[in-house]
Amino acid sequence: MIRFDHFSFTYAGQHSPALRNVTLEIGMGEVVLVTGPSGGGKSTLCRCLNGLVPHFHGGRLMGCVEVDRLNITEHQPREFATIVGMVFQDPENQVVSSDVERDIAFGLENLGLEPDIISQRVDESLSLLGLCSLRRKPVSRLSGGEKQKVALAAALAMRPRVMVLDEPTSELDPESAREFMKHLMYLQGWYGLTVVLTEHRLERVADFCNRIVVLDGGEVVADGNPSDVLEALSNQPHGVGLPPMVEMGRMFGSAGLWQGKAPRNLDEARAEFGHLLPSGIPVHPLDRKPSAGDPLIVVEDLWFGYGKEQPVLRGISTQVRAGELVALMGRNGSGKTTLAKHLNGLLKPVKGRVLVRETDTRNAAVPSLARTVGLVFQNPNDHLFAETVEGELLFTLKHMGVDEDEVERMIDETLALFGLRQYRMHYSRDLSGGERQRVALASVVVARPAVLVLDEPTRGLEHGRKEELLRFLTGYCGCGGAVILITHDVEMVARHADRVLLLDQGKVVADGPKRFVLSGSEVFRPDVNVFVRSRFSAAEAEAFMTVDDVVEAMT
Repeated sequence: MIRFDHFSFTYAGQHSPALRNVTLEIGMGEVVLVTGPSGGGKSTLCRCLNGLVPHFHGGRLMGCVEVDRLNITEHQPREFATIVGMVFQDPENQVVSSDVERDIAFGLENLGLEPDIISQRVDESLSLLGLCSLRRKPVSRLSGGEKQKVALAAALAMRPRVMVLDEPTSELDPESAREFMKHLMYLQGWYGLTVVLTEHRLERVADFCNRIVVLDGGEVVADGNPSDVLEALSNQPHGVGLPPMVEMGRMFGSAGLWQGKAPRNLDEARAEFGHLLPSGIPVHPLDRKPSAGDPLIVVEDLWFGYGKEQPVLRGISTQVRAGELVALMGRNGSGKTTLAKHLNGLLKPVKGRVLVRETDTRNAAVPSLARTVGLVFQNPNDHLFAETVEGELLFTLKHMGVDEDEVERMIDETLALFGLRQYRMHYSRDLSGGERQRVALASVVVARPAVLVLDEPTRGLEHGRKEELLRFLTGYCGCGGAVILITHDVEMVARHADRVLLLDQGKVVADGPKRFVLSGSEVFRPDVNVFVRSRFSAAEAEAFMTVDDVVEAMT
């Protein structure tokens, strides 16, 4: 169905190939996960499959790529429209209509299908992805995760033979991600789809795939069945974050307690080494972190709604203190981003108030609040407008009135922090999704505001970059700042957050230490916490959030 034959591609204006001598065959009906470090070539490989490379993204190529026996250099992208359905990393790039129903119907109308067939397919897609309640909602009012679901629904409605999904679960909450993968596998079996997807969070998708391909530096460095590839990655990782159960197996293997193939899911892990769980419970007194400092942000009985719609935020009250790393979590559409936009004055309360260092946001301009609260949006493209990466950071510093003698040092330090020095004079929008995310982060972090509010900051980031970012943010809090992470990355929160603020339908349903909130949630529990429930009570299981917690209990 898909064949890469010694294929290399270099984007116009670039010196290094994005793909290097890739030889790869994917058969009809296969479900293939493509993973690897950010900038490793995953998105480029996906763009080859519908002819966007080389017809839209120009450059130099060698070798060939065939999809359903059509050579991508000899056929235009429009010829692949009914063969290949693609969902991009940024769902906003695919939004073409004003409301959800019209957006899903758009591609079907362009195919000239009969109205009754269009209606049937729209209904099916809405139902499969749980979007029926959003049928006539304006796309502009959707959360990032909801937009991602709409893009997926529109692609599935086209009934392609090949489905290409570039990080399809990156903006979905854990339950929505599981449901989506189940629906995708149902459709894959029913229609015989060939599925190619990229993802950094392997624990979300590895169990549904029958093959994993690892790209690093544009080259295929691993290719095989999931257990074998995960086992290889656990011994020689290629910038890939291992699922917690694979890490657990590696830990037991290193201790000489177990030998076997890497488990793909919790059931396999329980069967293989569930009996090896420690009997003791580690003690985590406040996770050994000193108490937080003075309040930097205070939210009091906050209510907000868009126009005549139902309120999005309903009586939210909370505080963010100096030294805290707070994870803001909740299902897609629960109000997380809307709350974030109140913290720097982009939105004003309908009722209640938000205080930033005792200043009421209703009485302050956004630029003045931005000196204290830096907000990094969910979509990195919302930040990027300068001609170079350096220009993005320079604009922020000049806007903040930073002394010219300090500008060069601050830019250089920040570029180094985010691994962006080699892209200093590159046009930001030509970079990969993960690289653009890092530029957006750098453009806000460079000014060192007292509070950082980051909306899905690890989307598109490889494991190594993610850990570097979290080490920086932890240090940021240690120096008296505060960080608010809006995220669906449960495993990251379990490792690094101090406190979790959990929203549901615009209300605070839990607010407290991460161990208490995460272990009490059916949706947001880490895999290790779920794993140990076979031996420990719910209260005892609070002690186990990460593999390190298990190691601590065994030593």
